Amino acid sequence: MCLSNVYRASDRELIMELAAQIRSENGYVTVRDLFGAAKRIPGSVASVDLENNIVLINTQEEAPAVEQ
Repeated sequence: MCLSNVYRASDRELIMELAAQIRSENGYVTVRDLFGAAKRIPGSVASVDLENNIVLINTQEEAPAVEQ
């Protein structure tokens, strides 16, 4: 199983640990963990490092992540 930690690209602030699913649509990135908890972040995927299990998200700073 390949789970990744998701961070904000600008300052490496942790957004979610052990993300199992990442979807980018209409200017938002939705990350969901192994247990189904999700966050919807306005922004875009900056990079994905599969070797180190790290995903960086370019965020729009004025809008906070929304728990779903």
